[in-house]
Amino acid sequence: MALFRFVRGSFCVAAVLACGVLQGESQVSFHDQVRPILEQRCQVCHAAEGGQGGLSLASYAGLVEGGKSGPSVVPGKPDASILVKQISGVRPKMPMAGAPLEPAQIELIRTWVAEGAVDDTPADADATWWSFRRLGRPAAPDVPSDWARTPIDRFVLAKLQEKGLRPSEQADRRSLIRRLTYDLHGLPPTPEQIDRFITDASTDAYESLVDRLLASPRYGERWGRHWLDVVHYGESHGFDKDKARRNAWHYRDYVIQAFNEDKPYAQFVEEQLAGDVLDPDSAEGVIATGFIAAGPWDYVGHAELREGTHDKRVTRNLDRDDMVMATVSTFASLTVHCARCHDHKFDAIRQDDYYSLQSVFAGVDRADRPFDRDPQIFRMRRALLAERRGVEMELKPLLAETAEKASPRIAQIAEEIKPLGDERTDLVAKVGEVDTDEKIARRAELAKQIKTLEAERKGLKRRLLDPAVRVRLEALESELEQVDVRIAALPEPETVYAASSYFKPMGSFGPAFEPRPVHVLNRGDVESLGDPARPGAVSAIDWLDTRFPLDEPDNEGTRRLALARWITHPENPFTWRSIVNRVWHYHFGAGIVDTPNDFGKMGSRPTYPELLDWLAAEFRDGGGSLKKLHKLILMSAVYQQSSAGDPARDKIDAQNQYLWRMNRRRLDAESVRDSALLVSGKLDFTMGGPSAEHFFFKDDHSPVYDYARFEVDDPSSYRRAVYRFVVRSVPDPLMESLDCPDASLLTPKRSSTLTAIQALAMLNDPFLVRQAEHLAERLRAAHQEPAEQIEQAYLLALGRKPSAEELGTLIEYGEEHGLENVCRLILNSNEFMFVD
Repeated sequence: MALFRFVRGSFCVAAVLACGVLQGESQVSFHDQVRPILEQRCQVCHAAEGGQGGLSLASYAGLVEGGKSGPSVVPGKPDASILVKQISGVRPKMPMAGAPLEPAQIELIRTWVAEGAVDDTPADADATWWSFRRLGRPAAPDVPSDWARTPIDRFVLAKLQEKGLRPSEQADRRSLIRRLTYDLHGLPPTPEQIDRFITDASTDAYESLVDRLLASPRYGERWGRHWLDVVHYGESHGFDKDKARRNAWHYRDYVIQAFNEDKPYAQFVEEQLAGDVLDPDSAEGVIATGFIAAGPWDYVGHAELREGTHDKRVTRNLDRDDMVMATVSTFASLTVHCARCHDHKFDAIRQDDYYSLQSVFAGVDRADRPFDRDPQIFRMRRALLAERRGVEMELKPLLAETAEKASPRIAQIAEEIKPLGDERTDLVAKVGEVDTDEKIARRAELAKQIKTLEAERKGLKRRLLDPAVRVRLEALESELEQVDVRIAALPEPETVYAASSYFKPMGSFGPAFEPRPVHVLNRGDVESLGDPARPGAVSAIDWLDTRFPLDEPDNEGTRRLALARWITHPENPFTWRSIVNRVWHYHFGAGIVDTPNDFGKMGSRPTYPELLDWLAAEFRDGGGSLKKLHKLILMSAVYQQSSAGDPARDKIDAQNQYLWRMNRRRLDAESVRDSALLVSGKLDFTMGGPSAEHFFFKDDHSPVYDYARFEVDDPSSYRRAVYRFVVRSVPDPLMESLDCPDASLLTPKRSSTLTAIQALAMLNDPFLVRQAEHLAERLRAAHQEPAEQIEQAYLLALGRKPSAEELGTLIEYGEEHGLENVCRLILNSNEFMFVD
């Protein structure tokens, strides 16, 4: 075993095209092979209209016609074709943005031109982009095979045969249980669990293992963490003043519980967007809307900037933009936010679609929101808050009227007070001066004058009102006080950071009371208002309502509910494709569409489009059970394949995009941390509750998060990583080194890098050093002999016994450096860090 080096991974210099590879003497297809490259890499600058240099690469006609420099291709003459020259590096080399095309992509386009640059687009080809088409239910290919175990396998096998590939052998049982347990729990199996599975001779041993893992509460913790990545959940605001959100954790617990309960996906979606509307008496309905509030929030822009300013309008616009982006990216895998300033350059998403989606969130903000676990108390509190809100809404115009009438005199009083205050300040005795009777008397006189003016200012508004209006104002204020007394008499509520349309004002940040007006903004400029926006969604899905018919348009909750039901409609193709693709991604390391948040033209095309639609329809029509979807995938032969490479098949599909083997994957940050705790015997399986703060915290005004001053043996550090407090501005150094994502960003797929920093962190981070020491203590308590201690360490960390060579090497190393350092090496080994 290579103890002192990291695996480099299966990186291959030779590139394989995302939409097909050259095989034998077959002619290159413009429709299937060349056009996808142009769509993904070239249309950023050369769209259908207004392309740079007058060139459109959105169609074959535009390619042949060319731009200001003439035709882009000369059929049969690649060396004379501008397109071939520029993608090959001749200046100006193309594409100008991003990495150059892969050598194999360049060669494919060159070959297509040499073959005559033929347009083979079928006459009846559907011009609609694949993800905007209705969801069908393709039949699984009829492929005779003893290998296929599920319809999934028949789709995969048909494609493998088409590409000249064959599937790999089934993985051994040790690899399977380790793979399954990490996939579903984010933890390694125990030695006892491995032994029980390996020795189980029953025909349903594997299926029973899948069922047991799905039934465990560890499943919700693992898959809840995936969901929190996608929705960019964090427990601090981000931006300049990254204040802590100590009530956000309720949403995290809701997500974990929803996965464990196998909540139907449509219900899961609708609760997160409008749970407080669907079930207004349910605490869970309020907590679920933590989804809308999960992202970053600009405290300075909302609470400190004055209402009515340009910057305030920008702040609010960007806040709604984040809500729209998170919602549509998460549930529909569309980049709707790209249409904020203009119609989407690549996808059928109009600018007015984007602002219709903004209008859905026009009356909601992010704030701490009270709730009660007792439904009866919750109903009482909700009724009182609704009553209070009604009083405030009636008060609002009266207060505005008083302010308008009183404002000239109030401004005058302020001008009169200022010089009096300045004079009083000047009369304060300086250090070393004698305070004279004259100064004391003058200061008292000035204080009296200021007090008189302030008293006039305080009562000014009421005196300027008509008597009837003044009486009504005082009655409403009295009514407000009485409601507050009744609210205060209720038990102290819990609070969750969630979507809220009514909350206690904070500085200049207060509730909208009713939806704020939203306009289409010309070029995204908040000062350039276009037409008013109506609540709605993407108009390209014209078989669904694209602008929502609302019985109560001023009730912001009905807007969110309408959007939720548009998303979960059985005929919405994005929703069902999106979620099954996400699940596939986490099981295989890559989705059928390898851009889980972008099903548009700038994203990847599906490697298995028919399989994607079959899975989406199966999931939708089967009640939206995620556990059933997991089991369907996990029972497939394609999932159970070995991850071993093969030179012959590598030549055809080095990136394994068609899944002729399983992908070998590095553990994510949470799995590394939790596995080290489990192996050391310190993992605390306590679920839920306030997050563990693995840092020293100081100063809520301008917070300080200092991880270096945290005691790694604090009991809170033994909880699973999903329960750690996630700070946006100052990430945990260990988790960051292992590619834990920035919580300010939507993360549909994590980076998985291999760096020297990771090796150093695994060897030297105080937390991992301490876990190695705890592991050594555990081994010494169980065994006296070094050989037995090392064998047990291997079983705990790697799920197997060491070879004779490994055992001899580590015994010798332990004699010189101690058992703790042997444990450090094992925790830093390739085999601990990777799953086959």
